[in-house]
Amino acid sequence: MSNKYTDRDHALILGGVFQAARITFELARYGRTDDQALEASVASLFQTDPESVQTVFGKPQCIALGLRHFITQLELPADRNPELTQYSIRLLQLGRKLFLDAKKTGALGNDLGDFQSRINAFEFEKHTQYSQLAKIYQDHISGMSPTVMVQGEPLHLQNPDTAARIRCALLAGVRAAHLWYQCGGKRWHLLTRQRRLLAAAHHLLEEET
Repeated sequence: MSNKYTDRDHALILGGVFQAARITFELARYGRTDDQALEASVASLFQTDPESVQTVFGKPQCIALGLRHFITQLELPADRNPELTQYSIRLLQLGRKLFLDAKKTGALGNDLGDFQSRINAFEFEKHTQYSQLAKIYQDHISGMSPTVMVQGEPLHLQNPDTAARIRCALLAGVRAAHLWYQCGGKRWHLLTRQRRLLAAAHHLLEEET
């Protein structure tokens, strides 16, 4: 990818982080989420050599759920979801740790590449894909600190399929957070460039209207 990144690029990436956080919240609390948003987030995991940031996430519509909640969290304090904030912060922290650990990043990339090859060779059902990606999350991310402490209803958290989808979302969120740092993002940019990032997020959503 180019070494020059725009506010639009960074807003897309943050949309990816916040989409993963929102999917995690919805699955843990309600046992359901936007399936298209989940599939888009999972698809981003296999964009290992993208030409651009948009190549990772696809059309802005694919990341609209995350963009909307990014805007809400930063622009509307009264509607802010503290769990969503916590998940997003944890994902950014994990993304930075992964960015600084080339060995772990390489191992994760190898496992995702191997799994993509198997997907291309065999027709896995969605629940099988999610369970395999959940294992990759457990193998590479679960042991990292800080741990993402998912809050929700025990009925949903103890459901194997729901738990697998949550781990898929978290894996996609860590991947997006890693990309944030890879593309020059800093945590303090959420404060110092907040107005610019929000404007870019609004423009991305307007592209789909």
